Amino acid sequence: MKILVSWHAYNHDFSNGEVIEDGPTAAYHKYFFKHEKHILLSTEKEEDLRALHLRTYLQKNYSDRLVEIRYLDVHDPIDHSEIQSKIHPFLAELKDDEIDIFVSPGTPSMQVVWYLSHMSLNLKTTLFQTRPTKYTSKKDKPELIKIQMERSAIGLTALYHQQEVKKVAVSDRFLITPAIERIYENARKVALTDEVTVLILGASGTGKENLAKHIHHNSIRANKPYIAINCSAFSDSLLESRLFGYKKGAFTGADKDSEGLFELANEGTIFLDEIGDISPYMQQALLRVLQEKEVMPLGGKARKIDVRVIAATNQNLVNRCEEGKFRWDLYYRLSVVELDLPTLLQRGKTDLKVMVDFFIGQKKKELRKAKKLTFTKEAMEIILNYSYPGNIRELENIISRLYVFNEETVTADVLPKRLKQEAFNKPMNWEYIEKEHIERVLKHFNGNKRQTTLAIGWAINTLVSKMEKYGIE
Repeated sequence: MKILVSWHAYNHDFSNGEVIEDGPTAAYHKYFFKHEKHILLSTEKEEDLRALHLRTYLQKNYSDRLVEIRYLDVHDPIDHSEIQSKIHPFLAELKDDEIDIFVSPGTPSMQVVWYLSHMSLNLKTTLFQTRPTKYTSKKDKPELIKIQMERSAIGLTALYHQQEVKKVAVSDRFLITPAIERIYENARKVALTDEVTVLILGASGTGKENLAKHIHHNSIRANKPYIAINCSAFSDSLLESRLFGYKKGAFTGADKDSEGLFELANEGTIFLDEIGDISPYMQQALLRVLQEKEVMPLGGKARKIDVRVIAATNQNLVNRCEEGKFRWDLYYRLSVVELDLPTLLQRGKTDLKVMVDFFIGQKKKELRKAKKLTFTKEAMEIILNYSYPGNIRELENIISRLYVFNEETVTADVLPKRLKQEAFNKPMNWEYIEKEHIERVLKHFNGNKRQTTLAIGWAINTLVSKMEKYGIE
């Protein structure tokens, strides 16, 4: 089918509430329309009176033409990321059709999205615009212009958004440092593709929920609910009732209907933390939700939901699947996109120093302290040489504690004992440090040599020879 697609021109198609005969949409139909259908796009969620008025005008003047209004629910017509997230799924529905895109109506951001969609989606799209009569040589009708653009193998959309991520480097709660900047760039790209689930991997305290919130706040669901739950904190019965809800009388103590978290997060995002710890029963229940996009309250009937799922775990789910402790089909459903956060130790001292400075400033404000903490050289060296098994969460708690017990200057003798024991009570020769680091990274990746070499930055042969040298099994 040959289809014309365009936004209606909110201002230029109308004057005093009436359709302008020489407006872009009416003029296109008058002079150039050779299609089986025109899909007229509206930014409204439902019932756009201007779009309805324009369709009525077109069908009255061209009774043989099919004009369909599609409501895309765009909140901000100059936010290209929101527009793109609505346009891409819409165009994907038309993948078997020949699509002529009339780019003239709409905001500049809408036009940019048309160009990027044409270049990146590999659909049968052609771009057209019109030159108004007053600018043409003949002066009797507009001029139709076909926009010639060569498709590129380079992901233009990805490059376009990569430039924006640096604007969101700091929030009140977390900091995007150089070591994790690429991960947050990828997260922003993922945020723009609404239909995919995301699995965030990383040790405890590495900032998995911060990354989940970043995805939510950069998606089209940013103004909708964001709900998080730690799945390991509940028994099966409690987790099931919390996630899916229940009807009055479903069990002893259910004295009223209760909506589950999936329903409360409808049109928004739900973050399922520690997903690797749920039981086989809950794995099956969650798989059904992801497959059918509906929840079954205890004692009730199935209800359709529209929720983006982001899950996180500090476990190796592939290993758990191989051991029969986690379902492969659920793993594949959850891990459409995987984002892996490094430990604070893996991020290196440069990142650690930046994070220390960040928390010193943040906790001063949060705890309402008059002066910012300063560290003696010896104290700062201890802080920077500690391994932080609890990662960012442990560092944050340490800075909070130091503010509680110190007015301004932190010396080595007031630091928690565990920091000093690790710094001073272990051998300082390089072989000991190297062996300990190899063992720590191997343990983090459950013995996976390939992942260990990638994290350390070695070739596999180097790792094998080092393991033999130090007798590491």
